[in-house]
Amino acid sequence: MKLLALHGSAIEASRRKLGELRKKFDSNNVVVFEEATDLQVIKSSLVTSPLFSDQQLIILENPPEDFACDSSLTSDHLSVILWFDHEVSEKKPVMEWVKKNKGQVFYFPESREISVFPFLDFLAAKDKKAFLEAEKLKKANFDVHYFITMVFYLLRNLVVTPKTAPDFVKKKLIRQRAAFSLEKIEELYRDILEIDFKIKSGLLEKAQAEFLLVNKFIGNLMI
Repeated sequence: MKLLALHGSAIEASRRKLGELRKKFDSNNVVVFEEATDLQVIKSSLVTSPLFSDQQLIILENPPEDFACDSSLTSDHLSVILWFDHEVSEKKPVMEWVKKNKGQVFYFPESREISVFPFLDFLAAKDKKAFLEAEKLKKANFDVHYFITMVFYLLRNLVVTPKTAPDFVKKKLIRQRAAFSLEKIEELYRDILEIDFKIKSGLLEKAQAEFLLVNKFIGNLMI
């Protein structure tokens, strides 16, 4: 079994790394267990030998910090990634388990985080600086699929403010929401869905899609 642990508060950076690792496997051979999944289900999956010799990947998101499994029962064709959205002490049983099995640990401190929120703020303000922020994100290996995910996040927040949002975020959303009618938000949602479809269908190059994505908000440039 190959074992890796990704942890730290730089969630975006660790998610990118997780995506890179995941791409090395056939999507049909990847199983993701989200937080709070029953431990017996996870352990049963880890010790069940695959039917074929293809490399299998199991991703455990925020497993308990005392998690461990009898690695002698696992398959040589199995890789396991433990992904945490926070820093985990090296003294925790789960990290001791990774070390014991000669696994790799990737630490993502907050200093490695490159924030997408300035990009979203410029989009909401219909500011051309969004193009510059998009370039910065691209240099940090963010791609158009990530932009699309975060733009949907922005549009959802413009419709409904998250209950758990800090006060400064709630105030910012109130200001941003004033520039968008519900009809405009629905139109943008449809437009971004269409861009996403065209990328996946090979009808749009990524560079074109990135431009269109921003231009849908700016609204005063032509391709």
